[in-house]
Amino acid sequence: MGKKPMQDENEQWTARDEALWTTAELAVLTMRGQLGQRQHLPVPFALRLGGPEERIVAHGGFQLLSWHAPGDGSYAHSHGMMVATGRGGLAMMAGFAAAQAIGNASRRRQAAEMAQPRWVPIDHGTVAVSNFGFYLHSPTGIHAWNWHGIHMASLVGPGQLSIDGVSENGPIKWILHSDWAELVFMLWASVCNPTHPQMTDRTWLPQDWMTKAMVHAMSNQGYPTHFAFQEVVRELR
Repeated sequence: MGKKPMQDENEQWTARDEALWTTAELAVLTMRGQLGQRQHLPVPFALRLGGPEERIVAHGGFQLLSWHAPGDGSYAHSHGMMVATGRGGLAMMAGFAAAQAIGNASRRRQAAEMAQPRWVPIDHGTVAVSNFGFYLHSPTGIHAWNWHGIHMASLVGPGQLSIDGVSENGPIKWILHSDWAELVFMLWASVCNPTHPQMTDRTWLPQDWMTKAMVHAMSNQGYPTHFAFQEVVRELR
């Protein structure tokens, strides 16, 4: 009797799939006005966005990228001089000057490159999502964001949320990488921008994942069940 073939890696139910399923369930509760009834997940820091009604509904890893220039275009220009005498002195001085010019040109080029804006990783840790906003818990501290602190947001890829807003230090332009990026977007849009195009056409929940979830629900004995999947799909239409 042959061995049962291993499930293809692309069909396995992963932590990412579980996060998207939980996001879909939380979207249904949000539509019903029942998100506050979700069981609170404990975290090691004090909540400060919603008072006694606030509860953490999900948490997991994140990486944060910021759109800015790492440098300002400045560089250290070498002005050193070399005085050589005797046979070959002029050649040595010319060689030194050429090497110095090459070094200055290289530093100038590197400084110009560093002055160009780009996506730069600035933080990583755990994101905790609540019904009032989210917290970024990292080696730099605990940073709380309520939904109204975000002025614009869009999903730019699987698990990638582009965020524009205003922090205590001024305007920010970030990309949040996390399995919970779709959840952050859905909850923010529900409160601040329910007519967001990605919200109204439900592209915040990837269609290929919906197909995978349906196959998983129909072919596995665990959760989500086929009935649970059908109920969520019906509510989200």
